[in-house]
This record gives sequence, C-alpha cells and structure tokens, in this order.
Amino acid sequence: MTSEVQSLRSVDLHIHTQFSDGKHSLEEAYRAAQIKGLKYVAVTDHYSEFASLPKRMSKSDLGGYLESLGRVPAFKGLEVEIMEDGSVSMSTKTGNDFDVIVGGLHAVHGIRFSRDLTPILDAKGFVDDVRVALIKAMESRCLDVLAHVTWLPPSLRSRVRDVVDAEWIASVIEAASDFGVAIELNGRWRVPNDDWVKRCVHHGVQLSLGSDAHTLQEIGNTGHGVRLLTDLQVPKDLIYLPHNMTL
Repeated sequence: MTSEVQSLRSVDLHIHTQFSDGKHSLEEAYRAAQIKGLKYVAVTDHYSEFASLPKRMSKSDLGGYLESLGRVPAFKGLEVEIMEDGSVSMSTKTGNDFDVIVGGLHAVHGIRFSRDLTPILDAKGFVDDVRVALIKAMESRCLDVLAHVTWLPPSLRSRVRDVVDAEWIASVIEAASDFGVAIELNGRWRVPNDDWVKRCVHHGVQLSLGSDAHTLQEIGNTGHGVRLLTDLQVPKDLIYLPHNMTL
C-alpha cells in the first residue's frame, strides 16, 4: 500500500452508532476505528430537530450525544435529514456545536430510497425532484457534506446513468461550489461515479470519504472513494476534512 493510499484510508467521516440506527455503541465504534488505523473519524448519527422520524435523534437527545462524543477524540457530527421540499432537519444554531454536518436525502414522494420497491413511472420527474431538493438543502448553508448523491430507490439504481444526465450533475456540482459543500464518496452505496469526481475537480469542489457504516465491520469501508481519488489523482487540497485540515 502506497503512503498516499494509506493516508486516504485513514479517513472516515460518516459513521453511525446506537444513538440513531447503528448497531454498536459510540465507544465501540471509535475503538473499532482505532484498531483499523483510522486517524480522521467523524461520528454522524441521524438527527431530526423539527419532526419525529424513526431511528433519528431528537433535540432532547443532543446533550447526551455531545457528552458521549466528548469522551472520544473524534469529530462531532450529525447526518441531518434533507426533506422532500429541500428543507433541512436542523437549525443553524444547532450546527454550531458540531464539526461536520452531513445532509442525506432518504425519501421523495413517500418512496424510501433504502428498500422501497414501489414502481416509479416518471423516472425523469422523480430524479429532477431529487435534484431540486439537494440544491435547496445546500442553499440553506447548514451543510458541510452532501451524502450519497445519486443513491436512488432500488427500481432506479440500474438506470442512474440514463436518468441522471449531464445537466443534472452540473447543476448539483455548481450549487456545491457556490455554497462550499463537499460531495461525499459513499462506501456503502458506492456512489457517485468517476464522472462526478472529474467534474468536482474541475469546479474545485471538495470530496469527502465516508463509509456510511452502521456496523463495526463497515467502519473504514471507503475503498470506492479511495480508488476514485487515487485513480484520478485528485489533489489533496480537494479532499475534505473538517476545520480546513489537510491530510
């Protein structure tokens, strides 16, 4: 393993614990990250401040979450919900207590992206509504990282290259550039693809490495992003770390 790859493999900025829908405690997750040699780790449990959502922390949970995070030398993070209308499930004030805010879109038109097999008759219309929601969320200036972009419901995953066209990609990346949001290279869903990385580099948009881990085994599973970053020789200053840190 080259020193460059080893350096990249030391980053995982998207990890879940039992505070939301992860399988293990925060302490167990951080210990696993240490064992795997990770140096830059962010715990980013799901959070919804304005609406009660399943397997999401509420505002009343934040005190205990921050107290637990204070016991490990990891970046303090949240994954906030991007709602269908593009609003974000967190106030700007709440974000001030954290090092990294990841925004994730998980449902549109009542169709969940994870396991929902509902047929989508108007695929183009659906993914355009996804695009609008992502851009509006970035406009909120609450987000540091846009998670699992181009992750879609199961019925559309094999058609991503058909339904997500060049104009769609350009508009999202331009918004990321305008609002200083990094695009995540998601290890769990292996999205987005190399075209996104090339376009991000062209526009000076940073790229974030995240496993989206929910189990100890998944922590550090960032190989998809590491491969893209090394194969495409992405400059180190375009690899996102909180507080403008560099590898």
